[in-house]
Amino acid sequence: MKKLFFSILGLLVAANAFAVTPADPTNLTWYDCGNESGHSYLTFTLPTVDVNGNPLDIEMMGYRIFTDDDQPFSFNSALYDNIWGTTTDIYYYSWEPGSDLQSNGVFFYRTNADGFERFFNYRIGVQIFYLNNSFGIDGVSNIVYYELSQPTTLPKPGNPKITEWIDSEPYIFDPEFYMTNCMAGYTLAYDTNKNPVADDYTREKEELGEPYTILEPEKVSFSLFTDNDKIFTFTPDMYPGQVNEPITQFPYTSINANGYVGWWMIDFDGMTNHVDVLAEGGIEAEPFFTWRIGIQTYYTDNGQTSASDIVYMEIYPQLKEVTNVTSTSFLADWSCEAENTYLINNFIGDGCGYFLHVIDKATQQEVLVQNVEPTNEIVDSIGHALPFQIPGAFYTVEGLTPGNTYQYYVEVIQNTGASFNSVVREVTLPGAGLRGDVNMSNDVTIADVTALIDYLLSGDATGISLQNADCNLVDGVTIADVTALIDYLLSGNWAN
Repeated sequence: MKKLFFSILGLLVAANAFAVTPADPTNLTWYDCGNESGHSYLTFTLPTVDVNGNPLDIEMMGYRIFTDDDQPFSFNSALYDNIWGTTTDIYYYSWEPGSDLQSNGVFFYRTNADGFERFFNYRIGVQIFYLNNSFGIDGVSNIVYYELSQPTTLPKPGNPKITEWIDSEPYIFDPEFYMTNCMAGYTLAYDTNKNPVADDYTREKEELGEPYTILEPEKVSFSLFTDNDKIFTFTPDMYPGQVNEPITQFPYTSINANGYVGWWMIDFDGMTNHVDVLAEGGIEAEPFFTWRIGIQTYYTDNGQTSASDIVYMEIYPQLKEVTNVTSTSFLADWSCEAENTYLINNFIGDGCGYFLHVIDKATQQEVLVQNVEPTNEIVDSIGHALPFQIPGAFYTVEGLTPGNTYQYYVEVIQNTGASFNSVVREVTLPGAGLRGDVNMSNDVTIADVTALIDYLLSGDATGISLQNADCNLVDGVTIADVTALIDYLLSGNWAN
């Protein structure tokens, strides 16, 4: 019996030993919701066979979405419930009937209608991939596109950037008037005469008199983005005289040296990221982003639009999805790897820094407030630490109760008095541990053997309990635990 069991197990590991190339997806359709309530969506038909006509196992399939010039589309867990973090690969386990990610289509929270954020210009496509039992990608289909229009031949605007961020704490101008606002410094791609330019421009070309593309100002506009690619709306109340109706693309020709949107600064009048409630009057300013702000330039002519990249500045670190979860601990991580990052230089003094708050969800009692020093220190050319840092830190929260659900967030406190909160995330810890329940399904089955082997082959512990996987209770998780687990499934008893 055991010999047969190991033979079956060997087949599981050896399956897909030869690369499998899935056939191409078919029947692509695209619906754009435009100004309607709802979402745009792409539908398609998955292949049932590989390129040689052999049947495919749907549970080993996944897909990627591509836009325009073979650019993979990134999905993130802030918008899509069935994924973890940010990914371009949508696996079988993410598909759910009636959800945004399905086996025959994808819903999008963004649209290509005028006035909305454009996430592709002329085509959108699908590529199928097939997995082996190590959950590595064996083979991929061709990218099959739905052609919405012809590629734009317009010049691409040069990349803009956010150059600085100033956020004022609410204060009392007089007893009946509270001042709250923040400002962003920015630059579009200009030459020295403030002409907007395409991405072929360099200062050297201008100085040497070499040709480069100058864009017609009346055809140039730009948008601001916050956090997870959320587009910012300019309103007449915020920008009187410069905006007549709510818009998401600000016209270059409306930039006014004396206006709220000037050549180098955008004033967010009445908006702030300060979240403390003022003691007097109970006024609370609502944050409109949590960790970054970005900018993108457009050039529109004859119904076509070209766009620069979205260039972000990370103002405050993003609190990442939870990792390294055990029955009594988890890792909270808000480290920042971005190149274009605001340098923090005002974490000086008592009571300043990153404060990690952990709350027991059931009781709403705070179980931890931890002051965590910023990481990612900047040094000069000879190795001396400079008096500012790139935002970022992490902390392992320990001593928690198995099975409980915890909420946690990071409060950023600076010596200017400003206080900003990250998003609030949630984690449910596994129970005290069911020996052999590797996949944390609350029972022990052959699926746990597969999960354990997958971990030993890949080293990826996502979605499993390493505590439960130490089946022989010796030397951590090794191949010996596979033998111990199989012995248990055959006999119903643990050897020790």
